[in-house]
Amino acid sequence: MRRLASCPVTICALSALLLAAVPSRAQQERAIDHFAGVGVRAMGMGGAFLGVADDFSALYWNPAGLAQMRRNEVQVSFLRNSFASDATLGGGAAAEADLANTRFGSLGLVAPYPVYRGSLVFAVGFARVKDFDWSLSTSGYLPADSLWADDSFSHEGEATMASLAAAVDVSPSVSLGLAVNLVTAEDEATNEFVSTDRENYFYERRFLDRESFRDEYSGAATATLGVLMRLPREDPRLRLGATVRTGATHRVRYTFLAPPSDRFTLVEYDDGSKEEAVSLEYEDSYKISLPLEFAVGASYRPLPGLLVAGSAHLAEWSQTEYDGRDEYGLRSNADFETQYRDAVRYHVGVEYQVPTIALDLRAGFYTDPLTFAGPRDPELLPDPVSNPTVEVVDDRRFWTAGAGLLLEEAVRLELAWNRGSYKRVEGTGVDRLTEESTVNRVSAGLAYSF
Repeated sequence: MRRLASCPVTICALSALLLAAVPSRAQQERAIDHFAGVGVRAMGMGGAFLGVADDFSALYWNPAGLAQMRRNEVQVSFLRNSFASDATLGGGAAAEADLANTRFGSLGLVAPYPVYRGSLVFAVGFARVKDFDWSLSTSGYLPADSLWADDSFSHEGEATMASLAAAVDVSPSVSLGLAVNLVTAEDEATNEFVSTDRENYFYERRFLDRESFRDEYSGAATATLGVLMRLPREDPRLRLGATVRTGATHRVRYTFLAPPSDRFTLVEYDDGSKEEAVSLEYEDSYKISLPLEFAVGASYRPLPGLLVAGSAHLAEWSQTEYDGRDEYGLRSNADFETQYRDAVRYHVGVEYQVPTIALDLRAGFYTDPLTFAGPRDPELLPDPVSNPTVEVVDDRRFWTAGAGLLLEEAVRLELAWNRGSYKRVEGTGVDRLTEESTVNRVSAGLAYSF
């Protein structure tokens, strides 16, 4: 056996193999994309709710829809989120990763205000609006160093939105609504590089490098303006809606922890002894300004008890902007016009009221395009090996199902299930990374009207 050099060939080979494809994901802007949806009923219908918007979640989808509500309502929800991925590196070794957690979903209060004619409704609420959870593992043999590499990468976090809204009828069939929102977010990312001497070739049997990011997004104000037309006004069969939401400007404060460049986080020797390095800490901040988002939607009742709906949501992510660069160059280094795609999400859904019993059944479908297109280094020309773009083989799509049960005419229990998947490929040859991922979201809510 022999001792590995203090500036190990292994970590250099590992970096060459993976840094171009995986760890730089930690530098992707989590504020972009990552739609999670709001409202158990809405997500049971595939998020096709902009032209429905007749419960608390109208705060998020279309605040003008609040004008349809005639009773006070309190709503609360929770959700279970799981992410699983299968990755293949270089067309050979494969690895699996998964991440799951249970989180608070939303809390809201809707209060109609008595008026002589028309409708005036106020609402306040808090909701989880973006999902940052992601994980990936890779595994492969490094023949030049006689070591086996098992590496993992993960994100855990979310964006939340606190809202205050009002809606009013401006004519017998048209309502306007405005929601003022405060959006905050946080994300924790961890990358681990593990090299193992399975052939008993070195005195060291295991090498571990760990780096982590913690991003905190300061509160940013946004506003959502919505309009909804109802035909006829009472018990409408057709509803048409549109919204525009201003983009948030966040101050992002990050903390990066990593060992010195010439040290491993942890080395385990054959005799059982260990050698650890103290991680260095880097802190800085920058600003990111997100673009406007536009949406249109409609719903229609072709038959009593049957509701069909659809909507489209446009975000021009390529128009995102930075304000300044951070000292260490670990963030605020994207070129949004070349690395990110504008995205249009499409939602369709249906709801059926079962005759004679207070049960609603729902189903839906929505697209949620992957927005990062690469290459990883915006300052260099794209190259299939050293600076590849991202090939989206199967874009992100979700199928949904849900149900609502009315209890004693005042309490409604809501359940929803969303399942989505995607496949993307990056790089060529030994650097070719194929990622196939699946997302499952289960949410449950309770609403009380009085």
